[in-house]
Amino acid sequence: MPQISPGDTAWVMISAALVLFMTIPGLAMFYGGLVRAKNMLSVLMQVFVIFSLMMVLWFVYGYSLAFT
Repeated sequence: MPQISPGDTAWVMISAALVLFMTIPGLAMFYGGLVRAKNMLSVLMQVFVIFSLMMVLWFVYGYSLAFT
């Protein structure tokens, strides 16, 4: 059985965090460009809430499906 490397695990966690940190502003700016300037904060909050919900659903359902 292969042994889990702490360095590989740390790299995967850092990479996942970087993707999470660039996804929310990227999506917010993309969809924010489609609305008027006064609605930008609303779009940012909608993207943040949907992304947070999807992350929670992944931890609850996706993680258990993938690793059990």
